[in-house]
Amino acid sequence: MKALMLVCDGIADRPVRELKGKTPLEVARKQNMDALASRGITGILDPIAPGIRVGSDTTHLALLGYNPYEVYTGRGPFEAAGVGLKLRQGDIAFRCNFATVDENLVVLDRRAGRISKGTDKLARAINKIKIPGAEIIFKESVAHRGVLILRGKKLSHKVSDSDPHVAGEKVRKVKALDESPEARRTASILNAFSEDVHKVLREQNGNANMLLLRGCGAAPKLKSFREKYGISGACMATTGIIKGIARLAGMEVVEAKTSYDLRIKQGLKILKNYDFLLINIKEPDEASHDHDARRKVQLIEEIDRALKPLLQFSRENYVLLLSDHTTSLSYGDHTGDSVPVVLCGPEVRADDVKKFDERSTAKGGLCRIRGQDLMPLLLDLMNRSEKFGA
Repeated sequence: MKALMLVCDGIADRPVRELKGKTPLEVARKQNMDALASRGITGILDPIAPGIRVGSDTTHLALLGYNPYEVYTGRGPFEAAGVGLKLRQGDIAFRCNFATVDENLVVLDRRAGRISKGTDKLARAINKIKIPGAEIIFKESVAHRGVLILRGKKLSHKVSDSDPHVAGEKVRKVKALDESPEARRTASILNAFSEDVHKVLREQNGNANMLLLRGCGAAPKLKSFREKYGISGACMATTGIIKGIARLAGMEVVEAKTSYDLRIKQGLKILKNYDFLLINIKEPDEASHDHDARRKVQLIEEIDRALKPLLQFSRENYVLLLSDHTTSLSYGDHTGDSVPVVLCGPEVRADDVKKFDERSTAKGGLCRIRGQDLMPLLLDLMNRSEKFGA
């Protein structure tokens, strides 16, 4: 018996004025999602807790059964693992943006014209920088993104970002967030690095003449997925942060196909060798960040057409379909609203809900649950859970 958790990133939404007060899930034609809802048990889910705005990183930790408040210090280490960098205990890591700044270090473009070529050359130049007291390890990621690891003794992740997060402001000095000598030392190292990286990138004569640092975190200690649950797990995603979480949890990471129908077929093939598969589909989240309601509805319909094989798969196995968080089209970012969830499979006590959307599933048999509740539910249905008590 297998289990597939399909996370449609940011697919949940608030009622949208442009859609006459409905959500994209309520407007979209999605017969396969609705079929899963009709055959399964539904509910609404708070990724961490009611009203808490979450990132995809903290949510996915919770969905896999890890307590984010215990293991999460920042996004950087997960981004690092996502691009294949090996983290050691004591390392700290940042996610980075190549950016364009003026002669006064005022940020003109946080994405350096959405640079997409030549970042490997920039990475080689950055990795030649030498800062006393720490080793610099930088790797380019997708487009304008990158990852920085700082390795050495007596470092602290309790430091601020250099990224002002908006254009028109100066690159910020990294500051210690506590009074420890380790934090002050780390901030000093990072400020020296930022000065040097500006000099190095300026010599390349391109749009990217600065590196903005954010999301600092320490290498986390995650109990492996197999050790935690006694089953094998794999992950298929297109974003580095999700792949990084899976790698740090000891799960197999598989590169996702481009089209949705190929991804689902690929996922079912992977499940022949694993007990559990997490699939993340990122695009609906991006449509909300872009305030593009029409695109979000279109994406939901495209994803839905690819899900038909899951109807047959769920006759003998289990499928969890959900959003990792609400991403509001009007707000253009994540919100703390609950999200719809459906669990479908051979021994599920199906409820009377017939639609997969935010309001319909609120009437379902799962009622209101939290992200960390999902793995225990799955394991119990798969008859792989440990009994509590005699």
